[in-house]
Formats: sequence, structure tokens, C-alpha cells
Amino acid sequence: MSTARGLAIVSGAGSGLGREIALVLARRGHPLALLGRHLAPLQAVVTECSTLGSAAAAAWMCDVREESSVARAVEEAIARFGPPEVVVPAAGTAHIAPLESTATADFDAVLETNLRGVFLLARACLPAMRARERSWLIAVLSVAARRGFPGWSAYCASKWGLAGLLAALREETAGSGVTITGLYPGAVETPLWDALPGTWNRAAMIPASELARAVDYVLDAPPAAKIEEILLSPSAGNQ
Repeated sequence: MSTARGLAIVSGAGSGLGREIALVLARRGHPLALLGRHLAPLQAVVTECSTLGSAAAAAWMCDVREESSVARAVEEAIARFGPPEVVVPAAGTAHIAPLESTATADFDAVLETNLRGVFLLARACLPAMRARERSWLIAVLSVAARRGFPGWSAYCASKWGLAGLLAALREETAGSGVTITGLYPGAVETPLWDALPGTWNRAAMIPASELARAVDYVLDAPPAAKIEEILLSPSAGNQ
């Protein structure tokens, strides 16, 4: 059996958690397809990954909300590197407002990235993932997939919906070599907070690099075990 690492695809890889996960996968020696809407930060991460042991890394401009964009990026990445062994949909967004004052466009934008984006990426990758002996889909959820927070209705809806999507997908892939894992972190210190209204104690949040270490844990599990969920909280608790 070959021990060579297979392709890892990471969306939202240009910054924040996506970047940190890409660096973890680079250290493991995976060839990388890094997806995001802005090419310059993706290329910077490609450069970082190339110094950490990645067999190869390349960037694709890709909007996970758009079916054709996702299909093209995945098709080209597979043609270049082979079937994906690891897929991490890390692209995410949030909008904070009371439900009564949430514009339909803002609600839709959150669900399109956080839920539709995972659906599109998973659907594009799964046929090739099934062809491998073992493969992993590791999705970033949130404690907001289990608990409501005032002002976060769109975000909570997207993450609760994603939890349901993963639960159904586990049933559909049962008996295969595909592992479906959901990461459920509390507040993670990423650039996501830069555009959100309010005052946040970002020093108390989970560092993105620490959450990314959970990917190592999932991938190092023995073949007899499938890690389906990981819950991580800031040491001070979720506020």
C-alpha cells in the first residue's frame, strides 16, 4: 500500500483558519489545491506551504457559492494532482443583526457560503474521494450549530443546516472509506471578526492554529476508528 499523501483541497485558504489548515496539511506532505476568491493571498500561502514539506501546492480563484466555479477548480485540481484524499471546506462568513432587521440578501449570503458552498465542494469531490481506500471531508462548523446566539440567526441557520448535511452524508457514505468529520469550535480568532460590529475579546478566542491542529488528530486516527465530531471551546468558555 502506498504511503504517498494524496491531494488536499482547502477552501477559504487565503487567510484565517483556511490558511492554518493548509499549513498543517503542507507539513504532512500533501499536494495542495488552495481555493479562494482572491489570488494574491492564496499565492502567499502557496509560497508558505512550499517551505513546509508540501509535495506541491497551487492556487485556484474560486467562489464556493458558484457551482461552475467550484466544479472547474475541483476538476482542474484532480487533473493535476489526482483524486482528493482530504477536503476541508473552510470558507465562511457571518452577518450580525436582529432577525427583524436582517436583509434577505445578507441572510442568503451567509447560507450561500457556509452551507451551499460546502454542498457544492463536497458534491464535486465525493466521486473521486470514494475511489480512494481512505479519504476525509473535514468541515468547519461552530458551537452556533448547537446553540443560538442573539443577532446570529443567519449564521446559526447556516451551521445547523451544515450539521444536518454532514449527518445525512455520513449515512450515504457508510461502509466506504470516506470519513465525514465536523469541527465544532467556539469563537476562533480569525479575520472574520474584522468586519463584524461590536466589541470582541479576541485575546480570549481559540487561536486558529490550535483549531487547525484538530485536522492532524482526525487524519492520524487508525483505520478502525472514524472521528465524526470534535468540540473545542475557549478556555474561558463560550460567551
